[in-house]
Amino acid sequence: MLFGVQWYYWVILLVAIIIAIFAWSKALKSGKERRERLKKEAAIWKRDYELREKFTVLTEEKLNSTEETELLHGVAMNIQASLEKATDMTEHFNALPQEKKFVYALEYFDEDAKKSLSTFFKNNGEPLISVVPDALNAIGAGKYVEHYGRLLPMYDPDSDVSIDYDIIARVDEEFSSVYNSDELLRLSAKYILKNKSIFLS
Repeated sequence: MLFGVQWYYWVILLVAIIIAIFAWSKALKSGKERRERLKKEAAIWKRDYELREKFTVLTEEKLNSTEETELLHGVAMNIQASLEKATDMTEHFNALPQEKKFVYALEYFDEDAKKSLSTFFKNNGEPLISVVPDALNAIGAGKYVEHYGRLLPMYDPDSDVSIDYDIIARVDEEFSSVYNSDELLRLSAKYILKNKSIFLS
């Protein structure tokens, strides 16, 4: 007995304090992670808004003066704005010139491929997934098509090939070791500038 209190009450109090400290530290960690996630999401929304404002109208001067690593994002946002106005986005996309289809598909490809190649397939479907190989070849990034082709049948709704997670993990690892987002953005920019008349508003 300590201070007139049975010993087991002290044990219970100690356990309660430990639990409270643990719960508090978990809450702090969870709160920090949530703030970080919200900060990242806010940054993405801000960037998208700025791109939408800047690239609402595409002029030759704007295309020529935009940093190479931003051009794909800006032009894709311009295409996105036109798709959002359509009654049927898929139908509108299919009616776009090939160059616009390529640029739009490459934007989504790059965004996801920075995480993993399989992330792109998990996040997207037709008509984007069948456009990407031709888009990569068109800009001079055909070296990624082999990796892409190894996963495509697993995610193609018309294919009988089953999902094989071992193959996906292996291809993801191989792809991540060679994928260069900065290079893809610069190749895309060159392609856009070469075909600028297609993209001008």
